[in-house]
This record gives sequence, structure tokens and C-alpha cells, in this order.
Amino acid sequence: MILRITLTIALSLTSLLSFALQERVNDFALLDASGKFHQLSYYGDHDSVLIVAQDSRTIEDPKNEPYFNKLAKLVEKDKRKVFLLNSSRDSRERTVKALKELTYPFPVLMDETQLVSKALGLSKIGDMLLIEPDYLKIVERGSIDSILQALSDQGVSNTASIMGSPTQVAGEIDFYEETPASYAEDIAPLLEKNCVACHRDGAIGPWSMSSYEMIRGWAPMIKEVVMTKRMPPGQIDEHVGKKIHNVSVLSVEERRMLIDWIDGGAINNDDIDPLARLEFADSEFTLGEPDLVLDIPPQKIPATGVIDYRYVPVNLNLDRDVWLQAMEFAPGDRQVLHHIIAYETKPAGKSKSKRGDSSGQGENIGGFAPGRQPDVFHDNSGKLITAGSNLLLQMHYTTSGRETTDATKIGLFFHDKPPKHIMSGGVAGQTRFMVPPGAKEHKLSGTKLVERDAYLYELMPHMHFRGKYMSYTAEYPDGTSETLLSVPKYDFNWQFKYQLEEPLFLPAGTKIIAKGAMDNSNRNPGNPNPNKPVFYGLQTMHEMFFGFLTLRYVGDTPEGLLAETNLSDQGDSAGR
Repeated sequence: MILRITLTIALSLTSLLSFALQERVNDFALLDASGKFHQLSYYGDHDSVLIVAQDSRTIEDPKNEPYFNKLAKLVEKDKRKVFLLNSSRDSRERTVKALKELTYPFPVLMDETQLVSKALGLSKIGDMLLIEPDYLKIVERGSIDSILQALSDQGVSNTASIMGSPTQVAGEIDFYEETPASYAEDIAPLLEKNCVACHRDGAIGPWSMSSYEMIRGWAPMIKEVVMTKRMPPGQIDEHVGKKIHNVSVLSVEERRMLIDWIDGGAINNDDIDPLARLEFADSEFTLGEPDLVLDIPPQKIPATGVIDYRYVPVNLNLDRDVWLQAMEFAPGDRQVLHHIIAYETKPAGKSKSKRGDSSGQGENIGGFAPGRQPDVFHDNSGKLITAGSNLLLQMHYTTSGRETTDATKIGLFFHDKPPKHIMSGGVAGQTRFMVPPGAKEHKLSGTKLVERDAYLYELMPHMHFRGKYMSYTAEYPDGTSETLLSVPKYDFNWQFKYQLEEPLFLPAGTKIIAKGAMDNSNRNPGNPNPNKPVFYGLQTMHEMFFGFLTLRYVGDTPEGLLAETNLSDQGDSAGR
């Protein structure tokens, strides 16, 4: 008995040692050929993940059909995920076309930078990796037949029957040539352009990119967030939709250069440090000095608990009508301030026009959320704030584990004279839904009918912790349609307003459709409770599904609005 126990322990220790010595892979994220986001660690609830280096030529070749039939059978066995990894710099369009030749719809991850293929040690088309995803360990490396043999040796059922005659596709992967990067001439300017605005003292980033020493110390983290697509924030699918003006995007070449520089030791051979020389304007507001700065009454926030929405009035003390050009919030404590919605409340006797907001709280004129840019009305447009009006702020806080007081400020920027146009808003959303417990991809959609000719300026997806992805599509009255924006990996921490590079004309009758999904499973690290259904609600423990729009309706002018408001006021007076 003692001998048997000792032998069992020895075998177990040998097995553990063998597992510990297995090659580990770093986490990564890629879009597939359809634009869907995939992150390796997300599939930790699978028995294994199989990654196969492929290209479009191999997929298109009919003589490789037996090979892909074997892969299809592998997918059917146990709880296994199979990805083809396009490592050959093929275009996404060609890959989509090639996939139509396959009877089984394998997801094809598009490794445009080839950084993932290099990190995984792939060198030939047909190279395969069998990965234990929960620990990110490589169990087996080789051809499809060696992988099948390994699975059979592990006792995985029916894999031996799949093997049959040997099948192999081959060909060297044509990797890009690395070009040594200069810290001063290449890396520092790249970081300044894309990262430093947030990663500097007093900004939203958790650490400051203030010197080469800081960059070198944080280099492993920089690599991890770039390879998993966490940074830069607000990433979109650049292969579809309209050109977006205000989102930082690292090009294929920039990502290669940055990661290669980090892998090479993050060395600075230059005599200067451009990041250490950067200077920033000493201003609470990124838009410059406001025409009017308002102090929101300080808000005491407890250390723990759920905080109800607060509605805080703020007096404007305006003795004349003004046209708002921009609004910016300077948060007092970013750790607890979740969002603000600013409503204009009009004085008695100044009723809203028929185009006003019907929320009962006034007209929504701006707001703040993590990562959200200031509200700026472009193309000589604005919003009217009438004399005697005030603000009512819907303020939402979340606790951070410590008591604090938030003292946020508002900066208002006015036009010197009435603008040419009036800016408006809209939403394509849904408020009646139930997301089942454990659902990994519960799809939702909402539609906004544009009843008059208009121009579209901005798109802002909004969900809470379970938001997975969202896209916008325009369906035009002539029957045509096009994708306007796709956000493959929604991040609740970054509430971006995506500004179109050029305003898009929407003829009357256009439908804007927002499509997205919720992830209420335990694979979503931000999910408060994957064991409960989720409904629409105001708190972040609930959910929202809104595709906000910034629109300018053709014909909406200051003169027309003032005339309409005067007529409305006269009607109210006559009624009294």
C-alpha cells in the first residue's frame, strides 16, 4: 500500500513538473476575417485551443479539403476551439472570399502585424499549436497528425479515427524584416502622438510617460496592453465604416516597431529624451480658457455601497441668451465620478420648442463619462441657452473603497454671435430586454428613424459592464445600406464619442440601426454577477443599450428656432 501511494505521488509530481515545464504563451487578441474580436484567455473554459497557421492560398486550394475535414472533426470533439491564423499578410477581403470555399466556417484570425505568429514560434503554413487555455500552456506543437496523435495518447475519444492517412500543407511564412527603431526619433514621437495625452501628470492615465526610464520600466505592460488590444483605448474595426477623426490608432508598422523595440530590450541609444522635455499647458480644460467656469457643489462620496443618482442644480446667472459652442467637465475625483448628464432647465414662461427634449428634466446639452471627449459643436453650430436658464446635473458615482469628496468644474464656451446651424441628438437603442444568466453573446438592436434630412457628426455606443460589441448601420430610403462604425470590443471604462472625419448626409427616411451584444458570462471579468439575469436600469449593476447620435437637421437655424420659440410662448400666453 505504501509503495502504491509513493508511486502515485511520484507520478503526480512528475506530471506536475512536466506541465510546469511546458512552454507558456502570452495572451493576445486579434480580429477575425468577419471583424469579430477574439482574445486567447477568453477561451479558458475550453478543454483546449488549436491554432493553425494558414493563408488564403492554402484555404482556396481544393486538394487541401481532406486536411480541413480533419480540422472540422476536431472541432466536433469535446470542448475545443479551432482557429486558423492568417500569418501571411493576406488582405481580409481575400480571406473572406477564400473561406467561402470551405464547408466548415472556421474563424480566421487576421495577424496583420505577424507579431502573434512570431511570438508563437510559427514558421510554416500548417504549423499547429495545441494550447491549454486556462494556463496559456502549449501542450503540443507540430502538424495536424502529430496533434491528433498527442490527443489520442491523452485518451481523447475518437481522435485516432480522425487520423487516417497523413495530410500536410506546407510553405514558409514570409515574415517582415525588422528595422531597428530609435527611441528619440521613432518611439517617443509615437507615444507622444497616441498615449501621452492620457499618460501624464493629472490626466486619466494611471502612470505618466514622463521619461525614458518610465517607458523602460513599464515596457512589459505596454507590450501586453498593445498585444491584447486594450490600448490605445476605443479601438475600432478599421476595415469597415466611415473614417473616424478622434481615435488614436497604431498602424501595422507602428505596432511592429513598438513591440520589436520592447522585445529588443527597450534600449535608448540616443543622447536626448523627448518625453522628458514635453511641457503642457497648466489648465484644467483641454479646450483652453472657458468663457464661464462653474463650480459644482462638492459631493461627499462614501467608501462603499451603491449610490443613487444625484440631481444637482447649478445656477448659470445669465442675463442674456447665449449660444453654446462647447462644454467640458474637469472631474474632481476620476475614481468615483462615473458620469454626468447636463440638462438645461428654462425659466418660467420660456417653454421649450417642439424640438426640445421630453425627458421632463430639460434639454440634454452635454455630459461627461470616462474617456469621453468634450462636447464641441462643429461646422459653426451650437445650442441656445436662454437668459434665466440653469443647469440640472444628473450625477452618478461609484464607490472606490475610500471616502472622498468630488469637486468637479464645468467649462462653458460661447459663440460671439449666433452660429449658422443648430446641433441636435438622437438615439438608436433598446430598453426592454433580459440578458439570461451565463449568456456569452446576447444580441440586441435598436433603430432611429431620421425623419428629416440631416447630417451625422458623431456616434457614441453606450452599455455597462456586460457590453460586448456594437456597430452602426445606415439603411437609406433607396434600399442601400452601409456600415458606419464597428466597435468589436466595447470597454465600459472608455465612453468614446466617435467623430466622423466628414459629416454624413442622411436623407429623410434613413434608418440608423445599432446592433450589439451583452456578455453575462463568467468569462467577462467585469461582470458583477453572471448567475443572475440582467434588465435595463440606471445603475451599473443593470444594463443599457444605447447608440447615441449627434445630428444636424437641414434647415434648423437660430432664426427658425427663435421664431418657433416665440410662437410657442405666445401660444402659452394666450392659453393662460
